[in-house]
This record gives sequence, structure tokens and C-alpha cells, in this order.
Amino acid sequence: MDLNVSVSAIGLTILLFTVSLSVLLGLGKKKNRRFGLPGPFALPIIGNLHQLGALPHRSLQRLAEKHGPIMSMKLGSLSVVVASTSEAAKHFLKTHDLVFASRPSTAAAKYLFYNQKDIVFGRYGDYWRNMRKLCMMELLNVKRIESFQGVREEQVLAMVRSIWEKSEEGKLGVDVSQTVACYISDVMWRILTGKTNTDRLSSGTAFEDLVWEGNFLMGAINIGDFIPWLDWLDLQGLKRRMKNVQHRLDAVFDKIIDEHVEHKGRRSAEEGEEERHKDLIDVLVDMDITDEDKKGIIMDMFLGGIESSAITLEWVMSELVKNSYVMKKLQEEIDFIANKNEKIAISHIASMEYLHCVVKETLRLHPIGPLLVPRESTEACIVKGPHHDYSIPAKTRIIINAWAIGRDPSVWEDPLEFRPERFMGKNFDMVKDQDLRMIPFGSGRRGCPGASMAIANIAIALVHLVHCFNWKSDEELDMNESFGSTIPRKEHLFAIPTWRLSENAPSSLKI
Repeated sequence: MDLNVSVSAIGLTILLFTVSLSVLLGLGKKKNRRFGLPGPFALPIIGNLHQLGALPHRSLQRLAEKHGPIMSMKLGSLSVVVASTSEAAKHFLKTHDLVFASRPSTAAAKYLFYNQKDIVFGRYGDYWRNMRKLCMMELLNVKRIESFQGVREEQVLAMVRSIWEKSEEGKLGVDVSQTVACYISDVMWRILTGKTNTDRLSSGTAFEDLVWEGNFLMGAINIGDFIPWLDWLDLQGLKRRMKNVQHRLDAVFDKIIDEHVEHKGRRSAEEGEEERHKDLIDVLVDMDITDEDKKGIIMDMFLGGIESSAITLEWVMSELVKNSYVMKKLQEEIDFIANKNEKIAISHIASMEYLHCVVKETLRLHPIGPLLVPRESTEACIVKGPHHDYSIPAKTRIIINAWAIGRDPSVWEDPLEFRPERFMGKNFDMVKDQDLRMIPFGSGRRGCPGASMAIANIAIALVHLVHCFNWKSDEELDMNESFGSTIPRKEHLFAIPTWRLSENAPSSLKI
């Protein structure tokens, strides 16, 4: 998402008008104290939108250094509270988690997610609680996640062979970003639908383009969300694009559901299908919920499950190529536990402490969502600060800067260094950390229900990428990022793989 484009869509005339007006009225000297909270001065009409820039997570961190870890802002006509440290986040994700458990209404939630009939963007209430409970018990329980281990193993071997072929046996660089994105897409497609890359209902490339477009739109700032009287104009054309993506994906989801309903009885009778062989659409078809409910969950899985895991793999490989000593140390652990040419089993991965430290350190520096999906207060609330109590009205939007929290110097020693060793010997649970020192999957009632699935998909891919290959880049890596609902690399990662096992080619590696 490019916020500079978003602001320009309002028009340079409006921006110049508001700046001139603020000077004429002498408002620039007044300090913002909404809710008793400090914060930057807001211009009329656009508020603080102009201060977010192209990378809002970084801009908000800089503003927090000046105004404090809990600050108020105006984004258009919306009053927003921003939390930028672990201690600040605890007020909203722990102490008053129930008050701040709902989601605001946005164009993306309405047009992409069936008017908030999903888990990620759904408003807090009985419907949302029941749907989340169903997901956790039926779709994303430990047994179900483990049942797809065979799918992950098959797809990771396909990825290894693809890398070998694309590199022309280690002679050329490989687009690592694209490679891991294809792996995650193929895994999630099979987990959800039971289909391989070759028998999809629609063109694989066309479908993946739709998913990436959906992810872009999910993270894009729609001016109409912040300045309601401009909403009808759809100045950026985002709502039109959202409706188009939703319409096309909805048609695919209808086909998938209809096919699973049609073949449900026949598969069970002919194959004696057991519970562990069900894909996630099979499970959804068995649930007593509407088709729209099912499609809302499917949309979450595709849009949330593919891009986020792919980008995490992209960043972890970037950090390993940049920090070759970490890659070597990880390879030494893998060789010690699994033996250099042995098949890597799930029990091996569970024992690889340094591997999981590398994943944790990557998610600390590069959280899946730099800004957690915004929350909204359902009632007025008093938040106790170190010096003052702050009265937060109902319907206030809350933004948690997860990117800043993972780099907080008061919590992390040398926070900008990539140092997985900081987690060694510590029983640190990044999904359920009570101190909220890092929150890549959110926390509390709105924590990501798919965290365990994502970690499983990432871990097996990472271990094979560094077990089978040495990686290097002939150029200094550009670690710049783009902003959206996630923070991918600004430029794709290209690196040169060299086969490191004793076998001559990956075709001899048995999985």
C-alpha cells in the first residue's frame, strides 16, 4: 500500500487548503490532547494522514518516540489511539481485552469478507465467538494440523526440485520470493481443497493473482474509511477493485463447495474416507453453517494463510543470506539431529531449537502484520497510564504497532541485530507470551487462530531450504520493505543455491 498515492487521491488542492487554513487560524501552536492523551497536531479534514508516509509502522514509531507509547491521532475524521510498546499494548490486549475485542467497519471488511462474516474482521459478539470456536475445534486443532504433514513433505520436495531445475544445477540465481510463495500457495490449496497444482478449478496463476490482489486491497487505505463524506466518490477505485476480486473469488469458492458437497457421499463410500484424510473444505461442508459463513472462513484462509507465511519465509531466507554465520549454525544443528543425508522427520524438526529461534527472531524483526488489524472499543474505558488515567470513548479505533514492539530497546538488547541466540535456552512462546514482548500473531481474543498452521508450513520449508542448499548473493542485499497488511520485501530476493548433500541431485532425496 502506498499512502502517498492515497493522500494524493484526495487532491493537492484539499491539502493546500487545509495547510493554509491551519496557518490562518493559528492552530499549529495548539497541542493535541484528545482523551487526555498526547499526540501530534492534526490538520483539518485529513488529520494526521499526511504524517504516515509510505511506511506507516516506521512513521508511527518515530511519532511515539516524541509523543509517548500511547498517543492519539486523527486519521481523517476518525479518532485513533496508537500503542507502540509492550506495556502500552497490554492495556488493550490484556487488561481491557474484552472492551477492545471488536473490529471497525471498513470497505475491505464489507466488500472482501462478506460484510464481516469471517474470523479476522468479524465484529465481536455471539456469532463471532461461535465461528471462532468452530474453527479452533474443527479446522485448526492439533490433530488436524498434523494430519497434513504428508502434504507439506510432498510440496517441500517439489520446491527443492524446482530450485535445482531453475538454478540449472546451481549455476544461476533463483527468485526465492516467488519460489516460497508458490510453495505456500500449493500447500494451502491442498490443505483447503485436496487438489494439487495441476487440477485446480481455475488457472493456478490467475487464482494466485487474485489472492495477491486481495491481500493488497486488504491492506490498502481507503480514503472513504477515514473521510466518510468522500466515500461515495471512491476516489482511488479501491471499492470497485474489492467488489471485482470478491465476485471472482466467490465464484471459485462456490465451485469448490459444490464439488465437495456433490462428492461427499461418493468419496466416503468408495474410499472409506477416514477423518484424517479430510481437507478443510470437507470439514466446512460438514458444519451446520451457511455457505456465506463457509466462504468467509475460506477467504480468511486464502488471503491470510498464503501471503503471510510466504513473506515470513522470504524474510527468514533474506536474513540467512545476509548473516551467513547463522545459516551455518542452523545447518550444523540440522546435520547433528537428522544426519546430513537422512530424511528429515517431524520429530527432528520439533527437536531443532535453533531452527525455531531463527523463526522467532525473524518474526520479531519482521512481524507478519506490522500494524495489527485495528480494534474498536465497544464501550467507554479508563486506561491507566504511568502519570495519568485516559478516558477512551466507545467506538475508538485502536492501532497496535507490532513492528515497533518487536524492536523496543527497553525490552530487547541490540534490537536491530538479527541474533537468534537471544532465544536459546528460554521457553519463549511467541504465540502466548504473557508479557507481549513480540506479537507477530496478535494476542488475546483476536489472536490469529492459524498461527500453529503457519509455523508448521514455515518450519518444514526452512529446514529443507538450508539442509539441501547453501545460499549466497553476489550483491549486498537490499532489505527495504513495502507496506500493506503485511510487509514484504520491496524487491524480490534472488540468491544462488549450491547443493550441499552428498547425493548428486535432489531427485535422490527421499521424503
